[in-house]
Amino acid sequence: MVDLHLSDDEQAERLKAWWKENGSSVIVGAIVGIGVIVGVNYWRDYKTSQGETASALYEMMLGNYRQQNITVSETTGGKLMGLYSSTPYAGKAALLLAKISFGKNDINSAKSQLRWAMNNAIEPATVHAARLRLARILLSEKQHTQVNELISIDEFGGFESEYMELRGDLHISLGEADQGREAYLAAAQMLPEGSSYGDILKMKADNAVIDTAQ
Repeated sequence: MVDLHLSDDEQAERLKAWWKENGSSVIVGAIVGIGVIVGVNYWRDYKTSQGETASALYEMMLGNYRQQNITVSETTGGKLMGLYSSTPYAGKAALLLAKISFGKNDINSAKSQLRWAMNNAIEPATVHAARLRLARILLSEKQHTQVNELISIDEFGGFESEYMELRGDLHISLGEADQGREAYLAAAQMLPEGSSYGDILKMKADNAVIDTAQ
């Protein structure tokens, strides 16, 4: 604070002394502050650019897949997973690549791509979709322990019915028809009101009873 009782010369001398002692800190602080602002803006612009590019690539991947340009679609998907893994589109690309691999009967590649999505996807919905699809593949291979590990989680992210149905499928595969039926009925209760898929789940529950009777 400036002392009003000091002369102009005395105030000037004190200011010079203060600046000599603190000037470098002020300059460094200003530079750091400017650097932080520039850095934040650069990172924001970089993330925006990454997202826009990844979005365009994913649309290209989908377009080529629909036109049966599978090789091009696979190449684009690999690029998304390799260079744009920090965007939501990388996980989506992994799901589509897994679908392509499964269609080509390359089951090992499909499982690998689904595991990648589980471990790297940003959006929880993509992670759950990958987990459920991987579990279904493993169930078809009778890998019951692995399936149980995949579906024994705490947070279902809105996929409660899907996980419960899969648990019913696991019970049926293990020959536990009664538990399977209970799981199917529980899955039906977890569906959104008015969902037509409830009829399928009830049919699966009825079939479990028939299997038991036989």
